[in-house]
Amino acid sequence: MSKSHLASLVFAIFASGSVHAEPALRTTLDVARGYRWELGAGTVSLYAIGGELIRQVRLPGAFFSGSRESCRPDMLVVPRTGELIVSSNATPRLWRVHAPRLELLVYDIELATDWDKDFGFAGLTWGPSEKIVYATNAVMRTAWRIDLESERGIPLTAPAPEQAAMPAGECPAR
Repeated sequence: MSKSHLASLVFAIFASGSVHAEPALRTTLDVARGYRWELGAGTVSLYAIGGELIRQVRLPGAFFSGSRESCRPDMLVVPRTGELIVSSNATPRLWRVHAPRLELLVYDIELATDWDKDFGFAGLTWGPSEKIVYATNAVMRTAWRIDLESERGIPLTAPAPEQAAMPAGECPAR
């Protein structure tokens, strides 16, 4: 993608004129498909990059923490299909939204440890396949490996290489 194309794309996003009652918790782009996703309080909205709302999807059981000590929830686009993975930063739950059909799949992650603690995930990044997601505990900032097929999360002793180069969910400094 050329710099001028990217600049016009960014301008189109910010000049879209769409007005929201409250700001999005998170926004992410799927440039390959021409979409912009916005996470709201219990919903995710799909927009054309130019600004037109395509559809809004309710996230069942959505609960997000607004605590200053907690990282923000995160979103991750599946490169091959354009599906969206959304995390809760307050509970170990992920949602998968299929863009064209807007079908929804809920992952209630079974934690290998720390099941007695209340936390969700932020700082999502892909593992070696689209079945593995690395995440950061939104409260304690520990690294986790989440298997989407088994819906199981295991803590890592150190961040995965894929996580080392990414911001940790825009967390406040400690």
